[in-house]
Amino acid sequence: MGSLGAKPRTKTLSTERLKSAGREVMRRGFTLLELIVVIAILAVVSSVVIPRLRDLSKGKADVTIERLSELLGLFAWRDNAGSQQCALYMNPDSGAIELWTLEPNPNRPTDPAEWTPDRFVQPVVVAEGVELEVLSDGMRLDGNEWRIVGSPSGNRVRIEIRVLTDGFDSMLVLEPSAAMPTRVDNGKVVEDQRAARDLDARGMSREPW
Repeated sequence: MGSLGAKPRTKTLSTERLKSAGREVMRRGFTLLELIVVIAILAVVSSVVIPRLRDLSKGKADVTIERLSELLGLFAWRDNAGSQQCALYMNPDSGAIELWTLEPNPNRPTDPAEWTPDRFVQPVVVAEGVELEVLSDGMRLDGNEWRIVGSPSGNRVRIEIRVLTDGFDSMLVLEPSAAMPTRVDNGKVVEDQRAARDLDARGMSREPW
């Protein structure tokens, strides 16, 4: 004798697949919406972060060129007033521009003098993301090792060091007879605030100083 009640319907595999597919379609729709929101958030964040990163790179480049200016000034002073020959040296081991001097070995005074890093002058490490272009008498010095040798006789080469990064282009020019380099930013000479000035010639004789 058969059961009087209706036999309960069981969920078939095809029904489960249909429901799963429906949920997947809905899920894909939400994913697209979430993607749009994420893109909008990233656009806002990048508009704030990228300029700050650019300013950070420019700040590093500015510090680099200021330190290079001091190093060139010391090199010129040593070359003009010192009795020992000096040189600017790009050290491949340290990745820094250093001031070296040609010194005799006190333990072997009869041996030829040797190039020795100046321990009193801080090397200049080029910041990451900053590019250098170095010219000696118009000849570009490539590679990660080079040396520019001074000349106590006064025949020093003309040195140009260009510092480049995103939004920053500055150059230092050390003439053969100059005591300090000239800085040029984007083609405009930057007046050295430390240089001596004739206030009378500038019409500033009554200005306080």
